[in-house]
Amino acid sequence: MNIAIASTFFPYRGGIAQFNDQMVSALKANGHKVKCYNWSRQYPALLFPGVAQTVSGTVRPISSPEAPMDSISPNSWRKTAKAILSEGEVDMVLLPFWHSALAPALRGVARAINKLSPNTKVVALMHNATSHDGKASDKWLTRRFLNRVDSCITLSQSVTDSVHKLSPNLPNKTLFHPLFDHYPCALPKNEARKELGIPDSAKHVALFFGLIRPYKGLATLLEATNYLADNTHLIIAGECYGSWLPYEKLISESKASSRIHVLNRFIPDIELPVIFGAADLVVLPYLHASQSGVTATAIHYNLPIIASNVGDLPSSISQNITGDLVQPGNIEKLGKAINNWFSGNHDLETVKNEYASIKNSKSWTSFASQLV
Repeated sequence: MNIAIASTFFPYRGGIAQFNDQMVSALKANGHKVKCYNWSRQYPALLFPGVAQTVSGTVRPISSPEAPMDSISPNSWRKTAKAILSEGEVDMVLLPFWHSALAPALRGVARAINKLSPNTKVVALMHNATSHDGKASDKWLTRRFLNRVDSCITLSQSVTDSVHKLSPNLPNKTLFHPLFDHYPCALPKNEARKELGIPDSAKHVALFFGLIRPYKGLATLLEATNYLADNTHLIIAGECYGSWLPYEKLISESKASSRIHVLNRFIPDIELPVIFGAADLVVLPYLHASQSGVTATAIHYNLPIIASNVGDLPSSISQNITGDLVQPGNIEKLGKAINNWFSGNHDLETVKNEYASIKNSKSWTSFASQLV
């Protein structure tokens, strides 16, 4: 099958770009012909809350046939459709969606494809149904986008349910978030902790990883540190989107403030062996969620997970075997769940064995086979 994907790719950074790169490789390995079309401008600077949109040492692509899309230029949306169709017969155009700010551009590409080549199938790959911290206008933008595609693919049942509310008659296929398998191996625990400056007195280390946004519940976790045992430390590793001051205040007020280690910046893949190597447990205190790429990373490194019982997070956790689930926003129960896990008699080999079956069922090969 000839497939075109219009989305974000290297040199843009982040989980969606990584997801797309892995997806393309898996589709090609399954015998499909895949052509990628990148953004020349993804988010306008005023709408981007982070430090940089591209990988360190790179700049965003210049407008070209390989990177024709500009999120705020309608003319570029038509040019993208024409560039896609100029490659000859295209069976499917795949449009990954994760943020409503990009919905007008994706809708513009879909609309132009529909007009220029009615027989070409346009499929939305929905990471989310609306932006995680979205407003009512986000649903309107997403609905307009969905009205221009032929079908959609989601990565969790929760997103499927949300899409159905926005577009009840749209054909949908529910798949899963594949597990990343390209990360380097973790460092030995003692070596990793020494590199991060974590003292030998730290018997247990929990990890909060990823971009910091309100819906991810870091504030809940920081308040829960008041309930943690004295020998438990916390690593926070990820760039804060928005003000760091509220989190800084919670850290300074916590009884565990001296045991909270902060890396407030974007974390490149090369540092994952240190950060995940130092941890005993990953914590996902999300207030709401669809699915999480951090879950996939935790499973890759065979780390148990304490997560909120929201979205698709429970699907990758076998309670009391590979982790535990807590009510979102419940500070005391989150702290106690972390303590209970560390004080319990959990066998890491059992965790690895349980994850082995998940890694097989949620592989990129399996995902690509079910995608088309």
